Amino acid sequence: MLAVSHLTKIYESQGRRLTVLDDVSFTIEAGQSFAIVGPSGSGKTTLLGLCAGLDRASSGSVVLNGIALDELSEDQRAEVRNQHVGFVFQNFQLIPTLTALENVMVPIELRGGSRAEA
Repeated sequence: MLAVSHLTKIYESQGRRLTVLDDVSFTIEAGQSFAIVGPSGSGKTTLLGLCAGLDRASSGSVVLNGIALDELSEDQRAEVRNQHVGFVFQNFQLIPTLTALENVMVPIELRGGSRAEA
């Protein structure tokens, strides 16, 4: 389950503030499908990064499988991602000498998983 509550992300640079996400809330239950759509620059990637624990929100909370990501250190968030999140980046970096399955297997094997998990 993923619960996002009053999530806001503000970037600050050279005295200027850019609000990318403003008070976003939703819940996705296990097995439920959910689509995030919008034009380029509308905050979709920022939202996904916050939901995966890749970044911290300016305010609000993200709870993933009962774990409050905003209460964790960077190392703890990395461990949560390792155990609970699958993420394909827009500019993904695959290993060209590996098959698609082998590329998927890399992070699974790094955490001690088996081929059957892939």
